[in-house]
Amino acid sequence: MSLHIAPRLALIITASAIVTSIATAQGSAAYAPGKLRYHVTTVSTRAQPLGGGRAPFDFSTTTNQWIALEVTPQSRDTLKVAITVDSIRITSTLDAPPPDVSVLQGAKFTGTMSPRGKIYSLTPAAGSADGKLGATATALKRFLLPLPARSLAPGASWADTVVEHPKIGTINITSSSVTTYKVAGDTTVSGQRAWRIDRYTTIAQLGKGMEAGQPLEISSSGTVTGMQFFTDKGVLLGGQSTQRTDLMEKMNESEGAPIQQTFKSTVELLPSGG
Repeated sequence: MSLHIAPRLALIITASAIVTSIATAQGSAAYAPGKLRYHVTTVSTRAQPLGGGRAPFDFSTTTNQWIALEVTPQSRDTLKVAITVDSIRITSTLDAPPPDVSVLQGAKFTGTMSPRGKIYSLTPAAGSADGKLGATATALKRFLLPLPARSLAPGASWADTVVEHPKIGTINITSSSVTTYKVAGDTTVSGQRAWRIDRYTTIAQLGKGMEAGQPLEISSSGTVTGMQFFTDKGVLLGGQSTQRTDLMEKMNESEGAPIQQTFKSTVELLPSGG
């Protein structure tokens, strides 16, 4: 969830790689109550041609986040969920001050979800109207892997479609994604047997608004490929994903050069007390 590149959209387009633990209950996959912590590393690269014989405007940004997840029972078909950004650190090759993410340090988000990972609601616990918190809540709604209404088994596949209408600053955005998942088989990770779940996502976004008194339109499209590893007891051992996105900005009918962005993310489950 890079906050440094294309800040209007980055919180939205980079969260889809993150998942957490599951358990099998009554013959179907479901989230298990518990407390877990994850280290999420995202390395983003940005490339934009400038023309006129000038060198492309390229730089990379690395975001490290430590995220705590707590899932507790509420009713037979609803779980409470709390996600806390314990810490966030950003470094960049760009010679410019890093973005101010102090509001995200220790930020907690609470809501409800289905046993299979569909988040019904997720809002900043502090009730702040800060735009970064709102955008982060939107991104974290994709923190969980949506599960099928059956047990996991080799060859099992399912799909998930998400359409959202967030607002970042003055920009109203329509974002849609279609993801397919497939259990590729079992493997061994860190000495533990685990399922490997492959995913493929297509993303399309359109944002419209005003900036400096001028009409602004932002459009992007991209894909995400990745995999996650789960033990037979339903615990995520880790995961990786790569997202590639093409972004265009048009202000007052003047279209800028296309921006190519790549986000490579790694998710690590931290040991208890880690």
